[in-house]
Amino acid sequence: MNDEYLAKQKALEHWFQSILGRAMLANQRKVIDFYVSRCFGFHQASIGVSHRIPVGNSSNLGHRFNVSPFIEPDMPENTVISSSEELALTHDSADLLILHHALDFSSDPHQTLREVSRVLRSSGNLIIVGFNPISLWGVCRGLSRKREAPWNNRFLSGRRVEDWCNLLDFKVEGLHYHFYAPPVNHLGLINRFAWMENFLNDKVPLGAYYVLFAQKQVGSRINVKPRWRKQTNVVGLPVANRTKMREQAEIQ
Repeated sequence: MNDEYLAKQKALEHWFQSILGRAMLANQRKVIDFYVSRCFGFHQASIGVSHRIPVGNSSNLGHRFNVSPFIEPDMPENTVISSSEELALTHDSADLLILHHALDFSSDPHQTLREVSRVLRSSGNLIIVGFNPISLWGVCRGLSRKREAPWNNRFLSGRRVEDWCNLLDFKVEGLHYHFYAPPVNHLGLINRFAWMENFLNDKVPLGAYYVLFAQKQVGSRINVKPRWRKQTNVVGLPVANRTKMREQAEIQ
């Protein structure tokens, strides 16, 4: 990850500390906890905005750790320093991976997903959270002249991410949209739109962010039985006849 995308990640970290950012984060944590409760295993990895903005802490998985591309003084011990485009994790080592806006600021989201597919075990679960371009937030991003967080991040369509996951042998079990408040730093106005979470179907693609829940599906290899050559019919000669034929051959 180059300096440009590291700067975007840091800017997004600071934005999540604003009034609007905290309101969205609280909403996201609630939704992520719902999906995490359906996951089983031992190893859980989170690739997100920052270790200061954790998600999925309600998980029952025994070993939880974060992945960060840079070192900071106050990092917890359960942090792996690695870029999302080249994860410093072994193959098939995680049971659950959470991408909290990781594709939005990744320099190569395709490569990030390929690395996720490599690291995740068969039947492991994947949770992706990202900004939704087909929303009021997406319109504001297109109209905004200020290239600051969150508008300077990549807004990927949830359907596009779903297609990418399908190509990587993931079975997408859910794609839902949440947070219908307008992008304003006013808590009272944000709370006025909270009722829309229950009123609108979460499959209506108008929420500020999407959550994709998928499971890695790797078909087991079918061992083909060897095609043995059929045994030819052998006509055995009586012992007496074989002895007589041997004597005739010696005389000749």
